Amino acid sequence: MTTLHHYDLWGWYSPVEIPSRSTDVDPGNVPAERVFGQPWPNFTGEAWVLQPYSEPPAQPEPPKAPRLVTVGAFFDRFGSLKWEILADQSPLVQAVIRDAQVRKHIDLDNPDLPGGLAILQSAGHQIDAEALIDAPVQPHEVP
Repeated sequence: MTTLHHYDLWGWYSPVEIPSRSTDVDPGNVPAERVFGQPWPNFTGEAWVLQPYSEPPAQPEPPKAPRLVTVGAFFDRFGSLKWEILADQSPLVQAVIRDAQVRKHIDLDNPDLPGGLAILQSAGHQIDAEALIDAPVQPHEVP
């Protein structure tokens, strides 16, 4: 029976199983524990080499998924205030409405969005801008 020896993304020996990261090449005498700066087996793809152990670099955060909603879903987020806002004929409110209507979708992370919502608030519409932006995107809202 073949004994498999495991290694992480950086080649460092791992005493725990890592799927798809194993070899039947024996690392030899493995120290009892990893110690920064002390020899630790590192797999080169062909052989194990004792190297001073160093912590692997931190994994970067994966990019955030865009938070996009359809234009209709965006206006639905205003609830019963939607009709009041759409009927408002003041020039600034109409500018906000037209700006939203010419888009394929509304990006809830767009840095200009809070400013547009502030225009609606300054026109007297009692909206909760933070709740509109921060509410999780629902499956029926996705473009």
